Amino acid sequence: MTDTANFQIEQNDRELAASFAPPVVRARLGAFQAWVREIEQIPYKATEPAMLAMRFAWHRDAVADLFASPAKVRRHDAYEGLAQQAQEADCPDAAELVRIIDAAEDGLDPTKLTDIATLVQIIDAQSGGAMRVADRLAGGVASDELLTAAARASGLAHWIRGFAFRAGRKLALIPEDALERTGFNVHRLASGREPELAAAALAPVLDALEAELAILRELPACPPESYPALGAARLARATLKTARRADDLYRTDFRP
Repeated sequence: MTDTANFQIEQNDRELAASFAPPVVRARLGAFQAWVREIEQIPYKATEPAMLAMRFAWHRDAVADLFASPAKVRRHDAYEGLAQQAQEADCPDAAELVRIIDAAEDGLDPTKLTDIATLVQIIDAQSGGAMRVADRLAGGVASDELLTAAARASGLAHWIRGFAFRAGRKLALIPEDALERTGFNVHRLASGREPELAAAALAPVLDALEAELAILRELPACPPESYPALGAARLARATLKTARRADDLYRTDFRP
């Protein structure tokens, strides 16, 4: 089963887009994106629910320390990077960072993923929250409509690329109502033995991604200043095509 290979790509989609920014902006985005990546990697570093909860709690405490008076910077690369820009006017604040952490944790619990609307809410909070901060750091001027569609496309694509890992770990992946319609459940999904049924159950998630890509096509082009923050959405179409054509999503390599 392909798992971390589809997540731990040498240079992920956001980092690739950020590489097009001027050096100063690239450094600011790099520090923030490194923190985002650290939060996203939590489920890859812990398996037990209690350990996952402890890691998320540690990061919430680390954010609180960073914005305390006086500030306390944890000895961790991600927080040392954030600390260098914490006093700048357009840096992310504590509430923004905590919302991203909360959404990442909520996005692991299959009991909270009742329908597509709930999944989109999680994506809006996690991917959307991160992309809005990134656009601000880049000095971008993207419209709210463009930011929303780009964040949803990028976030849903990232979600789909994590199919094998999420399925195998019985994490949130396919909304509960879609599982019920196909007569499927998280335990059978985790077995990896019914790829055709798994693909049918995932279809609403693919449809949601396709809908966001259709919205993006109708919107004005991304402003150049915002591309380093929003450019990751351009790679979402490749993820959709790969998922639609896959014979077995458990063994699909989404890397370009």
